[in-house]
Amino acid sequence: MAIYSTGVSVTFPGVTLSEIVGLSFNYGGGMPEGRGVAWRPTLGQVQIELLGSASAAIYGTRGTLAISGGGISLSVAAVCTDVGAAAELNGVTRYSYTFDILG
Repeated sequence: MAIYSTGVSVTFPGVTLSEIVGLSFNYGGGMPEGRGVAWRPTLGQVQIELLGSASAAIYGTRGTLAISGGGISLSVAAVCTDVGAAAELNGVTRYSYTFDILG
């Protein structure tokens, strides 16, 4: 049975994200192999697109990223790795955040 993705709530220390229009995440993935490979403790990535404004002040900060609603429940340690904005001519500006999930 399909789950409607309405009522999605996202919080991160210092910001509550509003008017979310897109959210995706991958949790897990392959670990690097071999002794000479630098290990990066990133367990996945979360990408959020919203119509509410974005704050570049959280770029590089770490904290608990909490997502609930729309069939998603996720609470993980994360770092904000990207804050973006895309203006559409005669349309709306869409903002985006990317978070790396930390191990």
